Amino acid sequence: MTQHLSFDLWMTLIRSNPAFGTKRAQLIADMFEPEVRDVSRIEAEVKRFDCICDRFNEITGKKLPAAFMYRKVLQLLKPKAAAGQTDESAAESAAERLAEEANRLFCEYPPLPLNGNIHSTLQQLRAEGKTLSVSSNTGFVEGRVVRKALKTAGLHDYFSFLIFSDEIGASKPSAAFYGRVNERLNVPKSRTLHVGDNRKTDYEGARRFGFNALLITNPNYTIDDIRPNL
Repeated sequence: MTQHLSFDLWMTLIRSNPAFGTKRAQLIADMFEPEVRDVSRIEAEVKRFDCICDRFNEITGKKLPAAFMYRKVLQLLKPKAAAGQTDESAAESAAERLAEEANRLFCEYPPLPLNGNIHSTLQQLRAEGKTLSVSSNTGFVEGRVVRKALKTAGLHDYFSFLIFSDEIGASKPSAAFYGRVNERLNVPKSRTLHVGDNRKTDYEGARRFGFNALLITNPNYTIDDIRPNL
């Protein structure tokens, strides 16, 4: 019988606030005046690079730092402020400023619960004696910032612990990531169920490590979709 449920975060518990990506792209345009000034194109480039980094992390099991990711985005967008820029410390400083301001925007436009059932689903699982945790990869937004957003959404306190890839230097689907989750548990692997929306990282990775796994394909899922796997 399952005693512990480990949840992926994005598109399993929460979804991005649609305003955040646009506001961040506008921030980049205002701060750095890149060659491309169209906000929608900047937003698309950031998302494209985010996917590239996700793929790298999945293959290597590592986690590229957020500041590094923002620095590469600025190089791709070729901001006027960086034209001819060869000073490494200045480039790093610019990326750090962007990351700081983007984190501020993330808190101003926080993610939203994936659906209206999330709170009741977590409440019912807790009431049935299950322990819960969050086990999630991160990208541009670091775990310390996501924690604040989860508190804003009233979701943080459902979980006994939260593990983010940037905080441990490892990403799903690696055994190193799932091993860190397992270290925090006092139940056998066979009594842990990992719930997520990504077949490779959440389902195949968890099963390969020895956890049970549930792939979420319906964004409007309820506890009735989880219960048969408990």
